Amino acid sequence: MTQHPFLKGMGLGVLAGAAVSAVVVPKKKQIERTAKKAMRTVGGLAEDLTDSMGF
Repeated sequence: MTQHPFLKGMGLGVLAGAAVSAVVVPKKKQIERTAKKAMRTVGGLAEDLTDSMGF
């Protein structure tokens, strides 16, 4: 009962997930570019919706 393979596996899984996410996370400029593009899209959708509704 002194060995805990489940906890050992969970620890390794958490470490592996952290390592993969550190490598996969996009750079800051890519995040900013994506956010700007999303805001433009949302703005365009809002404008199209108001035009369709006749406001």
